[in-house]
Amino acid sequence: MKRVAAFWISIGIACAVGFGCADLALRSVALRGEIGGFFGRGPLLALVDASGVYQIDLNRQIAERSYVEGNDGAEPTPVEKKTALDELVANTAAHSRASRERISRSELTSQLDLLRFQFSDEKAWRTALNKSGLSRTSVARILSYNLRTRAWLSRRIASELPVTNDECRQFYGAHLEQFFLPERRNVSHLFLAAPPETPPEVVETKRAAIEALAARLASGEDFAALAAQNSEDDASKLRGGELGYSSAKRMPPDFVEAATRLRPGEISKPMRTRLGFHILKLIDVQPPRQQTFDEVRGDIAIELANQKCDMAIQKLIVDLRQDAGYLRPF
Repeated sequence: MKRVAAFWISIGIACAVGFGCADLALRSVALRGEIGGFFGRGPLLALVDASGVYQIDLNRQIAERSYVEGNDGAEPTPVEKKTALDELVANTAAHSRASRERISRSELTSQLDLLRFQFSDEKAWRTALNKSGLSRTSVARILSYNLRTRAWLSRRIASELPVTNDECRQFYGAHLEQFFLPERRNVSHLFLAAPPETPPEVVETKRAAIEALAARLASGEDFAALAAQNSEDDASKLRGGELGYSSAKRMPPDFVEAATRLRPGEISKPMRTRLGFHILKLIDVQPPRQQTFDEVRGDIAIELANQKCDMAIQKLIVDLRQDAGYLRPF
């Protein structure tokens, strides 16, 4: 009771002496610590401008990072906790500085629509909002908050992102091996699935079916038409079974071995891999070659811009972290 009484006395004093002192109270570590304890947010870990970062915020940040990285349930290390707290402090500082950024209503509406269209219909959208304890208004407020921060960040690091042609050429010359294309083959296949767990009687049925399809091809029927009608590879059947150009590294070894024995336009006999039964048709072969600078300049520019962006953001995180008026040591 004494702790609760002390909390409300502090609030009463702040209100009594006016807005200026209220602002000071909001920036007080002791008072913000009391607020966190009273509302169940845990100890105050950092104070950035007038915003507090509490233990509950850190726990949520760590949980989100663990989910993204696939480490659900793992106990975070002290380094991971510190990294998560640094990110929280930087985000809080960035949000504070972005409060005066302007965003257009059309931009906000577009982002809301993109979010809404991830759901099958309006009912599913409203159900998801209700389960999350949100409304369209609160979602719009969160999106507006994030859009302003993104605009501020973009403006803050924009001068560090341009990539020159000389930088691209230097990268190309130092990483030629990245731009060497091995031999690639464009193969079509007619596929009947029979993975290892397939019952023997089903395997034999598929084997008979692939042999029947091979006989139809031998009699002159069109490969693409048969693949579209009979193949069980949904990703390629609508393209007549065409898989597109790929290197040997991206294909099963037995598949590659069969494909390398074919000449363009030639069709293989039925074969079986661990996935099932195939009939292959080689469409084209591209010999190995070194890509030219002009071919890859756009990709290099994107890569270098991303690197610069990552470095600028890491530097900004350090700068923003230093702006914290209080940062609890681990």
